[in-house]
Amino acid sequence: MPKKGRSSISMQFAQDIVRAWNLPNMNSQKDVFEYLGKQTDSGTMSFYRSEAEEMTGVELPAHNNKYNVISRLERQNLPPLTNVVKVSDETYTMVVFSDAHFEGYETPSYKILLKVMKDLTKTKELKCVIANGDMLDLAILSTFAKYTLDIEPKMRTVQQEIDDSQQQLNNIQKIINQAKYPIEQFATFGNHETRLSKFVSRWGNQFEDFKAFDMSFIFPYWTWGMSFVIDDTLIVKHSMRGGIHSTYHNAYRSGMNMVTGHTHQLNARTWADYNGTTLAIATGHLSSPYHNYQHENVANDWHNGFAVITVDPRTKIISPELIYVNNHHRCAYFRGKKYSV
Repeated sequence: MPKKGRSSISMQFAQDIVRAWNLPNMNSQKDVFEYLGKQTDSGTMSFYRSEAEEMTGVELPAHNNKYNVISRLERQNLPPLTNVVKVSDETYTMVVFSDAHFEGYETPSYKILLKVMKDLTKTKELKCVIANGDMLDLAILSTFAKYTLDIEPKMRTVQQEIDDSQQQLNNIQKIINQAKYPIEQFATFGNHETRLSKFVSRWGNQFEDFKAFDMSFIFPYWTWGMSFVIDDTLIVKHSMRGGIHSTYHNAYRSGMNMVTGHTHQLNARTWADYNGTTLAIATGHLSSPYHNYQHENVANDWHNGFAVITVDPRTKIISPELIYVNNHHRCAYFRGKKYSV
């Protein structure tokens, strides 16, 4: 259906895009916008294309060039709740973080995430930010009992957790808004977010449509889903396989490039066969390196940090840059630059 609300482009421009889309010699959206005299970056072109589709109700399919041949990822057997989304036709960068477990204070990895994001917006290469599950912690709703009432601090209420998470996500939102160009925002449900739904469901179906418990209501700037297939190049979800070798298992069992969180590991593994190479990435965590339920033990396979991923939708290649955060020195290196907080 055509879009009825306000848009960033005029109806005349939207109709011009539609008319030019299938003209002879139009082999890509770049050709279309050059023809219309609107030479800009690929992310903005994709944004204009999306706006034109919504305003006119006309679908603008990808042009039939050598990069748009049917790939093995365009499959019919994806889970029904998978969101298939498009960010750009050209190479771009995305930032994926997971397991923030926002607890009302800013960890070194969170502060470094903000700095890296800000630098990536200066070059306009950042086109997508993904919060890959467990932004909330909701320890008070956990089925695990306290270790000891004498040592563990009083648990925060659900409202306190939501307030803390909203505040820290607002700092991310400020960077996205200040960029002044379109940046997609996706969020996946983690097992800690689903604690709220599980708790509410115990009350009965009378509360299932109560908006206050809806993640898209609590965090309205993010598009929520269980998983996202992005530009037919990679799938992002909170978790697939578990255990210390989960990234390796994700690589060879998924059949497509995959990005996950959940395990708090920060690594990447590949699986190669005669169809090509599949890459799986685990994006670490932004939370404290120690949690009460660890009983003051160290989790040897956890690591603070996040991932910056270059995505090439034409060749279906992704290239990860893992930002390992040193909590003792409160610093990290990214592309030769030291980030300290």
